[in-house]
Amino acid sequence: MSIRRLQYNIDYIHILTFKEEYKSLVIPYFGFKGLRYAIDNENTIHESIRLVFPIECLALNIRKEGITFIYEGEVEQAKKTNGVLKIYWDLFEKIKSLNGFKKTTRHTIISHDVEILEPEKVETLMQNNKFLKINPFGKLDEFACAYEYSKDNLNIKFEFGNYSSKDITKHDLSPFKTDFNNDLIDGVGLITRIEIKEDTIAPTFSKFKSLLSKTESIISSYNN
Repeated sequence: MSIRRLQYNIDYIHILTFKEEYKSLVIPYFGFKGLRYAIDNENTIHESIRLVFPIECLALNIRKEGITFIYEGEVEQAKKTNGVLKIYWDLFEKIKSLNGFKKTTRHTIISHDVEILEPEKVETLMQNNKFLKINPFGKLDEFACAYEYSKDNLNIKFEFGNYSSKDITKHDLSPFKTDFNNDLIDGVGLITRIEIKEDTIAPTFSKFKSLLSKTESIISSYNN
């Protein structure tokens, strides 16, 4: 099972002056080839901006209360200090320099992970599901399970079930329509969604990688 879509968010106390201050932070990135952008809730206190870097397969959503990235690609690229996520971390450092910035409150990582299986294996799974001790319905069309627990200051939500192509739209698995997720179009198999939240006043790239490592550990345990 591999990560197909990675999302990460840093929350901070509302920056009341965000609307007046953020444009100077993002202007330098308008030189990136292919950049697309959109401003939401323009001229209101909730004004925010979305930056899409199609070559990097990266989208950022920058708001008065948080900054989020969505990434579709090889997860190893996300682990490199000067890799695809450098844009995100550079912008976060600039946000911390704003006059209205107070402090961060938590960070959250969300991964969608898919394993493509032979249709016969999925068919067998629907008839005899090893994940469900009680199944009053006989052969299933779909199944889904969810677990939530807290450990080591982490709040973790783990969901899994069968995968079909309709999950591409349901979970926005291929936001950049790249070859990376081409096998999802006609495939079937298993899908998981893992969400890990941690309260922190000092999120860093190192702490992000720690959450990512925890995510991969959960995936590995599930594979076994």
